[in-house]
Amino acid sequence: MFSDLKKRFDPILEQFLRSSPMTHLASGKMTVDEYRSILKQVYYYVRENPQLQALAAVYFRGRQRDLVKTFFQHAISEIGHEQLALNDFQTLGGDPADVPYKNPLPATSALTSYAFYQIYNLNPVGYIGYLFFLEFVPTQAGPVLTKHFHASGVKDNALTFLRDHIEIDQAHNRLMERYADLLMKGSEEMDCAEYAMKTTCHLYEQMLSSAIKDAHEQVDTGWNWEELKADKITPENRTVAVA
Repeated sequence: MFSDLKKRFDPILEQFLRSSPMTHLASGKMTVDEYRSILKQVYYYVRENPQLQALAAVYFRGRQRDLVKTFFQHAISEIGHEQLALNDFQTLGGDPADVPYKNPLPATSALTSYAFYQIYNLNPVGYIGYLFFLEFVPTQAGPVLTKHFHASGVKDNALTFLRDHIEIDQAHNRLMERYADLLMKGSEEMDCAEYAMKTTCHLYEQMLSSAIKDAHEQVDTGWNWEELKADKITPENRTVAVA
């Protein structure tokens, strides 16, 4: 099942690399300010991923339960990755104090919301398609993306998030083989995962395009009051620690 899933992913990756934000990056025209804006949005969706992955396991049944421990360990390994994005954001001159307590751009909310919708309202196994896209893009295209970022003036000390995922996601890619073999039993689930990959690809492109645009317009998305209340702070006394 994994080899079939990978074959379905390959043209989706090619489509992603031909998308407007990726061709913008490849052209050498992406600015440091634009990449900094992208990192801000990356922070927002990445911080949801560990709990999102744990949520998907709620629906495992029968032999699928054999993957619960592995799924949770995978989720645990994702904890704190948003801090890498925030560190890179600060390295590029961004002020991290407001970021955890602001709302993401609507396109970023759409990306995160789709994953929850897939789990809650569609086939939960389709979440594998969302996960597959996010895990395989860095390992398959990471080195060339790194080269493009260097050409755009982004130094290695601001690429810790990308570099970490190029390395760590190699192991996660191997986990995807187990996920595909144990969770996906036929063409119905394979089609569901393929659709999830395509949808994630589209929404990720929209997020990148919105972030690039926001680097020039800097729209105020407003305070995320749930995050503020969770930390029992107000906009006036917020602080954030950056490693």
